[in-house]
Order: sequence, then structure tokens, then C-alpha cells
Amino acid sequence: MKPDLTLIFPKSDFLINQTVFLPLGILYISSHFKRNDKKVQCLDFGIGHTVDMVEAEIVGVSITTPQREDAFNIVKELKQLDKYTIAGGPHATHMEKECYSAGYDLVIKGEAEYEFFDAPSNVDDIGFPDRDALPIKKYKYYINNIPATTLITSRGCPFNCSFCAKISKSCKIQSPERTVREIIDIYLKYGFKAFMIFDDVFTISKKRVRKITELLDKEDFIFRCFSRANMLDKEMCELLKELNVKEVGIGIESGSQKVLDKNMKGTTIENNTIAVKNLQDVDIRAKVFLIVGLPGEDEQSIVDTERWILETKPNDIDISIFQPLPGSDIFGNPKKYGIKFNYNSKNQWYKGTPGKYISNVRTEKLTEDDIVFHRDRLESLYKNKKLLR
Repeated sequence: MKPDLTLIFPKSDFLINQTVFLPLGILYISSHFKRNDKKVQCLDFGIGHTVDMVEAEIVGVSITTPQREDAFNIVKELKQLDKYTIAGGPHATHMEKECYSAGYDLVIKGEAEYEFFDAPSNVDDIGFPDRDALPIKKYKYYINNIPATTLITSRGCPFNCSFCAKISKSCKIQSPERTVREIIDIYLKYGFKAFMIFDDVFTISKKRVRKITELLDKEDFIFRCFSRANMLDKEMCELLKELNVKEVGIGIESGSQKVLDKNMKGTTIENNTIAVKNLQDVDIRAKVFLIVGLPGEDEQSIVDTERWILETKPNDIDISIFQPLPGSDIFGNPKKYGIKFNYNSKNQWYKGTPGKYISNVRTEKLTEDDIVFHRDRLESLYKNKKLLR
């Protein structure tokens, strides 16, 4: 019997490796439909699935902006098969007209679970992602050399960085009890004892982190998560240590206070330095994420960033080039931020292949080529090549 719905996650050719993380977005939707007695097929084109594997007459495609080219090619192929097509995800939320112009029959904005059947009354009522819908063991990610998988314990972010595009203005946080139930469920079904918590900011609440730790008392799990620098005081870092967190990723963005302020980051250079130190003091690795080419970037801000790396000595860094995302304040107001960009250019996005980055942005002081040059130079000097993945 044919499924009622096929869900597709497009390729991410800009990534070094497309088989690292499960696409949890389509797995949440699959779970929601199955709880309402519908049959669902999930396909991930990043692991080799193709259009000719589509079984349902109704097909949903989850789209992020870097994937839009592949997603628009997919809809052309689906239309040749006379399929009814639905676009969803962050890009569809912010670029509705573009998705319709590309050929999609329906565009869903926001979180899809709230568009079909009875909407969950709160985030705890959302079912676990349907991890059986894809071959979970094909995705290879490790924390301390232990096979790991992904987990989301909250949706959204309460902060307003100028470069960020939100799918929803709200921030929904699961209860500690709901989070622990899912961790245990994953362990019992699939054997994973290491978890990448993919929340934008896992450290929003000390009370919640403390309760999760208490509920997992004596369980031999390890974690990696993301945080903001100004939420990593000594107490929080000690809580993360108690939870057995091995690494925290921090969006530092720049070593220039001028750049941080211009982009409404809401953190300071001092916050960033202290966060790294606090993590390292409790033996948690500090991985920092930097962006070259944000509004306000110039030769001096690059020098400031390099100085910050040298003085602070984070355990690992990722360096991307700035690409304005639809839905962000910068994308909608480039003149306000003093940048120019070509939305329709061929881009290489975050975690791209070294040596193949292409910028579509220029600041008031740096050209597109300058931005790529500085990104590549910083990475070549300060990124451990064994950690490129």
C-alpha cells in the first residue's frame, strides 16, 4: 500500500560530509502524521535517495536556504511525475513566493506539526522524531570516539542577532522529564550513549540543566551542546560538567566588539573570553564559531579576531563566511548594515569544503575576495586539520 506522504530532505552539497546528522525536521513531521494513522515515507537525498524512490502522490520537501537550488530541481522532477508538492522549512517560511514560483503547489510556513491534524498543545506533546524512518546507523558522528546521534530539546531562540533567520518568534522548551524520556528511548532502541543536543541555546535555564542531570543520575551518557557565551558562567559550566558534557559550541562570531555590537549579538569580547576559560577550567572543550564578512568587518576587525584566537586559545574553531539568510534583519535591510550582496549568486555555505568557498557579500571595507581570503587564511593558521569534518 502506498504511503500517504513522502518527505524529502534535499542534498547539502556544500557540506564536507552529508551523512553526519539525521534530518530531524522531516522525522518530527513523519512522527506527527503516523500518530494520526497516516503512512509516511522519508527520503534523505544526502545519503543517496533519489526522486525515483518517491512512492506517495503527495510529497513534502524541507528546505533550508543553502539547499534551495537542489530543492527547486527536485520539484521540477516531481512535477514530471504529476506529484502534488509541498515546500516547508526555514527557506519556505521566509521565501514563500519564490517557492511557489519554483513550482510548489503549497508552501507551509513555520512548524509543520502545527498545520496538520490537532496541533500539539505544548512542546512536550510533540512525539519523538520517527528515527525508524531512515537508516540511523548510516549517519556517522562521534563524541570522544563514541558513536553519537542528535537530539533537540527546545525550539527557537529568545535572542535577536541581526544575521539569524528564525522560523518562529517563540522559544519552546521541553521539560526535563520529556527530554530524559527521549534520551532513554534512543538508548534502548538504537544503543546510542552519546548525544549531540542541537538546540540553538541549550543553556537557557540552569534549573532545567540541573534537573536533567538529576533524572539521568548514574546513567553513562555523554553530550555535546551549543550555548551563548554570556550563559556560561562558572555555575553553568559546573552543571554541564556534571551532566557529562564533553564539548560546547559557542557562537563567538567575531573578535571585534564593533562587529558584535553592529550585529546585535548582545555579548562582549570579555563574555567570550570568560566562557572559553570557564569551560576549559572544568575540562570541557570549547569550540567557537566565527564568521568572516559580517557588517562592519574590515582589516582591523580581522586583526582583532586573530588576536582573540591567539590570546584565548579555544580548543577548536569553525570559520564560515557570512551569507545573508532570508528572514534575517540584514537580508531585509542591507543598506542599514552597510553591505551589498547578490542573493542569486552561486554560494558555498557554512562548513563548506576548504578552498572552494565563494562569497556573495561585500562590506564597506572588504570585497568578496577579501572575505574569502581572510576566512581561508584564519582556518589554515588556527584550525586543526584533523578536526575538519
